[in-house]
Amino acid sequence: MNSPLRVVLWACLLAGTTPVAHAQEASVSIAQIYQSALNNSPLVRAQPQRMDSLEAARRDANRLGAGPLILEGSYRSDRSFENQGLRETEIGISAPLWLWNERSNTQRLRDAQLQAGESRQRQQQLELAGQVRQVVWNTLAAQLDVDIAQARLLGSKKLMDDVERRVNAGDLAKADFLQASALHVQAQTEFTRALSSLSTVGAEFTAVTGLPVSMLNTGNNAISREAMPDNLQADIQTHPAYAALQTEAQALQSQVDLVAIQTRENPELGLAVVNDRAAFAAPNEKSLMVSTRIPLGASAAHESRLLAARADETEAQEKLKRAETTLKAQASAALSNVQWFEKLQANAQEQAQLAQQVYAMYQQSFSLGETDLPTLLRFEQQAFEAERMAKKSIVEYSSKVSALRQALGLLPEQAP
Repeated sequence: MNSPLRVVLWACLLAGTTPVAHAQEASVSIAQIYQSALNNSPLVRAQPQRMDSLEAARRDANRLGAGPLILEGSYRSDRSFENQGLRETEIGISAPLWLWNERSNTQRLRDAQLQAGESRQRQQQLELAGQVRQVVWNTLAAQLDVDIAQARLLGSKKLMDDVERRVNAGDLAKADFLQASALHVQAQTEFTRALSSLSTVGAEFTAVTGLPVSMLNTGNNAISREAMPDNLQADIQTHPAYAALQTEAQALQSQVDLVAIQTRENPELGLAVVNDRAAFAAPNEKSLMVSTRIPLGASAAHESRLLAARADETEAQEKLKRAETTLKAQASAALSNVQWFEKLQANAQEQAQLAQQVYAMYQQSFSLGETDLPTLLRFEQQAFEAERMAKKSIVEYSSKVSALRQALGLLPEQAP
């Protein structure tokens, strides 16, 4: 005799193990949710403008001068004093000049900053993928708790009605009905608590992805698992987090090289046309004036900027060294978790089957009057917990596979 509790729970269990190729309703994937999260992320949406800014800075480093041209002009007159007819007008331009090797070092710095910006963009995408993966599986786990709690609520209601009927027939005592009623109230409490938890994680899911949590309803849409990666060994050099730190360190090294030669402000070269008249009767004279401006260096200020740049570069190099060890350790731990939870999933499935068989035997015995209600409730609780753990082990294993892909620096992929 199958109770509604067993039927609903086994339906949930089979839905989680149905291959994607055989289920038309499996239309939701983590890759699709991730794409929605990309469109919903302010940081990611602003990244193209930041890259355009870096591109503009790189083009600006190709200019001939160290800065834009400066238009200069002056006018001199003795009208307010002796008024002898002295007039002088000067119009010219000046251009800041590059220091020795400053232009090439600036170009290398802008190239390094552009590469660092691209690496940061990939790192931000990976970090967002990690948030999506976590919130998806947390929401699915909460939804699963609701489904299981609802299934148990239906089963406890049927059991309570059955016990009430047998109490009225004189087959069971009033105390049995009270126990069955208490079990039903407990199931109602668990169902309410599960709904509350789902509401909390569902709000986080919507905030990250911009999608309603209803799309993850396991009764309507199945979420396709992420596949195990082909290469289980971490390739640190291609990991977005490592690449971001590496390119950042290279950019800071270029910054040190640039600051090292910027011992003073940029000199200026000026060219002006002068039109002057010494007195009223004197003719106007025109002349061409070439000028230069060479700022003197400030050793203390330059040393301060150079030491600060070197400190930033040293910090980046140390972070890069630690990142390699950290990323390898995270990938190794994630792989171990996948292996352990694969075994846990198999054990949970077997335990659920055995617990269901035992519960079925005692349920039949209870129907024949050979087993009392407390014994039946004890084995019903065991079967319920076993089936709950079996179902949750599927979600947990899938989440560990996603965590492994995250640790290896892999973004969600569309299912073939």
